Amino acid sequence: MACGIVWGTRNLARLASGFTVVVGAAALLGYASGIRGLARPVPIGPFMVPMTAAIFVLAGASLWLLAPCPAAKTLPRLAGQVLGWLVAIAGAVVVAEYGTGRSAGIELLLFPDRTRAWSVDGNSGQPALSAAVAFVAVGMTLALLDFDASHGYRPARILLPTTVLLTVMVTLGSAYNLSFVTSPAIGLALNTNAILVILTMGLVICRPQLPPARVFCGHGPGALAGRRMAPVLALVLFVGILAILASGGRMPDAGLAVTAITMLLLLALYLVFARAGAALDNAQREREEFMRQLEARERLEALGVLAGGVAHDFNNALATILGTAALIAEDLGPEHPSQPDIERIRASAQRSADLTSQLLIFARQEPRRADAVDVVAAIRGIEDLIRRTIGEDIDFDCQTADGLPPVTLDRSDLEQVVLNLAINARHAMTGGGSLTIRVAPLTQPAAATPSLPMPAGRYIHIAVADTGTGMPPEVVRHAFEPFFTTKPVGQGTGLGLANVYGVVTQANGHITIDSEPGCGTTVNLYLPATTAAEPGTSTPARTAPTGHAETILLVEDEPGLRHTIARTMTRHGYRILEARSADEATGIFHRPAVNVDLLLTDVIMPGSSGYQLAEQLHEETPDLPVVFMSGYTATAPPDDDTTHFICKPFSSQELLTAVSEALRGPQG
Repeated sequence: MACGIVWGTRNLARLASGFTVVVGAAALLGYASGIRGLARPVPIGPFMVPMTAAIFVLAGASLWLLAPCPAAKTLPRLAGQVLGWLVAIAGAVVVAEYGTGRSAGIELLLFPDRTRAWSVDGNSGQPALSAAVAFVAVGMTLALLDFDASHGYRPARILLPTTVLLTVMVTLGSAYNLSFVTSPAIGLALNTNAILVILTMGLVICRPQLPPARVFCGHGPGALAGRRMAPVLALVLFVGILAILASGGRMPDAGLAVTAITMLLLLALYLVFARAGAALDNAQREREEFMRQLEARERLEALGVLAGGVAHDFNNALATILGTAALIAEDLGPEHPSQPDIERIRASAQRSADLTSQLLIFARQEPRRADAVDVVAAIRGIEDLIRRTIGEDIDFDCQTADGLPPVTLDRSDLEQVVLNLAINARHAMTGGGSLTIRVAPLTQPAAATPSLPMPAGRYIHIAVADTGTGMPPEVVRHAFEPFFTTKPVGQGTGLGLANVYGVVTQANGHITIDSEPGCGTTVNLYLPATTAAEPGTSTPARTAPTGHAETILLVEDEPGLRHTIARTMTRHGYRILEARSADEATGIFHRPAVNVDLLLTDVIMPGSSGYQLAEQLHEETPDLPVVFMSGYTATAPPDDDTTHFICKPFSSQELLTAVSEALRGPQG
């Protein structure tokens, strides 16, 4: 309800303001024409004095002008605010007259003789004190109804409930026959009391987004609960009236006590409704925020599945290109002049494979394997991706030390962690800046320090520093909580740092944040170094192993890739049986006189997957070696001695090596 006040609410407010103006003008007309019924429609109690009637006309006109949407400071709105100040000033003058015992004479401005003649106590036209106090509150509320609305603080949040409270007190005083409200000396006319209630109700519904209407008129669960509990308020009023009737109306002290009790009960109930409503509304907002973040995460997961599917098809094509290029290179011989061209084809295909791998880092669609990872090589491998991610307006520098030991971690997890931190840094540098990634060794002494509560040992320290806006301490304390984010809706899910924290802690590492508002942020990762062999130090390239007429059941749904693999395997001494699907492979496997030595299968295929096919064949031949091939998979392969996994696109050397190792078995 920022600006669009509902038509029904605005019309009700204008109806109340119009009725107030009509009744006030009718009373003035009655004094001018001598018609008593216009100034006192019901022959009970005192007349509405001319000054009160004039104030009602001003207040009603002010409410009429202020009822529409408060978006712009139009001339009618300014006029309404001026009229509100006039109402407040008039009420304040009357209150001052009662307080000082001196008359300012404003009541003599309108029909003083006729007012004195009609008055039962000779009052020359001074409004009742209770009405004057209410007029001060009403006038200030009208004048400040929309004051400073664009900056968050609105005095009307206090003035509106105060006006309602004063009106309720005056009304209860009349209903419960309190002497200080109904005595002739400062008596309150019946129509004055009624119009004051109507005017106050118009003020309340004029701005339903402000209290107290907000407790009952909103669309959230809190307002619904308030509306359902509203009859309790009427019950409290009814109990108070019954108590007064029981006392016969002849016990002022009892009436005052009941009035006080009723007011306290009403106030307590309102506060209960307000707090309960606020709690329910907060719960609703939190639920909506959680659902929005959940939907965003589901969209990201769907995007990841889509990216994985694209990568699968793309990797099939790249594997075909690499395999065919290798076959052509072998056919032509090492001295052929076309060998450099073939090498360029293979290099381009490999670069395309690297791009696909980076796409899968974002999609997170690769099986996790905790291996010895060269941190420097992993970060250097995504350096171009980081540059593209943060944009050209941010300077990027990667500083790494040489000869660092590896860490035990899934490589794609490490890459995703660094990318998440780079993306967070980009969001903190909307106007440009610099991002620096530093990788260096660190030795933790035997005694852990408060800032680094880690076991003693060697660590790899990764620092990701930006020159962005920085974070205050209260934000840093919650930075690793899931769904905590300071970004606007639609610009973040609050899962980035939570994922980073999860990956680092699962690797037995430690993470800290150094940040100050205006001074940038540095995220420090401390990953335990491992004594395993460093990646990239495996045995040098050797001649591709050859087979000895072993029978390979090849299952691949992509015809071009299946043909390339079959030619490669046949050329290196294997007998190949080709199948396009798991069902066709099962039929071939059960043919008479067919003895399959190894299953070489794609993972993702129409119908049954490669995993399901292997499980089915293992029920009959438990020791059948299996080599799985896949461009991507979100499910890791079975972990046993008979299975191997090779990622597409692969070289002929990698394919032949995987098949040879699988045939040799775990002891080979």
